[in-house]
Amino acid sequence: MEIYAKGKNIPTYAFANLFTQGENFADIIHFVVDRYYCGKDLSMCTFTIRGLTSGNWEVSQNLLMELVTEDKITLRWKVADTFTHNAGNLKLELRASETVSETDYTIIKYSMADVNVAETPAGQNGPLPETAEQAVSEINEAVGNGIAELMSETAADMALLQQKMDDFDLEEVEARLDQMEEDTQTYLARPEVIPVTRAEYESIIHKQNSLYVIIGDE
Repeated sequence: MEIYAKGKNIPTYAFANLFTQGENFADIIHFVVDRYYCGKDLSMCTFTIRGLTSGNWEVSQNLLMELVTEDKITLRWKVADTFTHNAGNLKLELRASETVSETDYTIIKYSMADVNVAETPAGQNGPLPETAEQAVSEINEAVGNGIAELMSETAADMALLQQKMDDFDLEEVEARLDQMEEDTQTYLARPEVIPVTRAEYESIIHKQNSLYVIIGDE
């Protein structure tokens, strides 16, 4: 998109509603300004676009001088997410400055009408997962809950055994502990969860120790 300056004014109506909250380097805008202003060659300057967001944050970004002709300068603005961080009104200003003896001097300020940053949709909760992801998530959650319950029961049994150690034969206690550890390891050996369609399930070679979840007929 090319935007041509009219003297010290840069029209913004072409991109007044272009931006959406959270975008980063999504849009590139080229500003075409006069090379000379009151006899000053602006190709020797540094161009910076400044913004004031609706959250009252001051942001800035140096612009690349992409093309210099006999009477025009083309500046490239790849819009950073600092400008789109807040939804709502965004004030803009373009400046050309030069450095003399390590001191920066502003040569010209271009006036620009405010633009708007559209609010991105956001609910109270996160986005809903895809069907396959949701199925896998539910299975993993169920397995995780089962492991937690088993570990809780195991911890309780261990505490009880510790309290009554003197009342049991040592070999019997060791055998029970070995069996509990074996049961726990078996439960923890979770199968690989693989979401597939019915057609895929019937056409592939099934892997051992895997749980296939039929998610559709396509």
